[in-house]
Amino acid sequence: MSRPQERLRSERSQFRAMWIVVAGLVAWLAFGFVREPAASWPDRCVVIVLACCFAAPMIGTMGYRKTLPALDRTPQRATVTGHVHFAVDPDSDSDMPAYDLIEVRVDNGSVRVDTTIADIVAAESLARFTVGSVWDVYAFEDPAELNNDHRARVVLAETHEDVIRTGYDLGTYTLHQEPGPGSDLLLRRFANDRRARKSAA
Repeated sequence: MSRPQERLRSERSQFRAMWIVVAGLVAWLAFGFVREPAASWPDRCVVIVLACCFAAPMIGTMGYRKTLPALDRTPQRATVTGHVHFAVDPDSDSDMPAYDLIEVRVDNGSVRVDTTIADIVAAESLARFTVGSVWDVYAFEDPAELNNDHRARVVLAETHEDVIRTGYDLGTYTLHQEPGPGSDLLLRRFANDRRARKSAA
């Protein structure tokens, strides 16, 4: 099983290679108008189709690669209260696998908040999240920014890197991937990351 840093490096190198291919095709297309003899229209159409095929996956995944709302990286204690199951309608064409999210109660000072862990925990680690077990989590500074299914989200902290995950579900942003230890979600860019780096400096 690959680790999040390896998956991130692989993803970045793939996107870099795809952008290079798209740039090369666009350059060939532009050069085709000025060279002698000029490129034929069938040749241009083939190049346009190829460029669109390489660009489409990158454009289609921009939603899950963009900066997320600010994350408060102060660890909070979350107590598991149950699991909620998500399954695609069997009559739909989607091949998204069924998965469980873990519901927790976070004690935030004098306030108790019922929320859901965004990490999609793989079956081999799910048994560890028994009702009453306690986990370290991070909360978003403004949880309402992510809600599209009436559930706030928290994120497992780095102390639980050994938990096997198959992606994450933030309500608005969801990623499913091959199982592996560690958090791909914590490698994402958050709105307050730059602010945190400045204060650390």
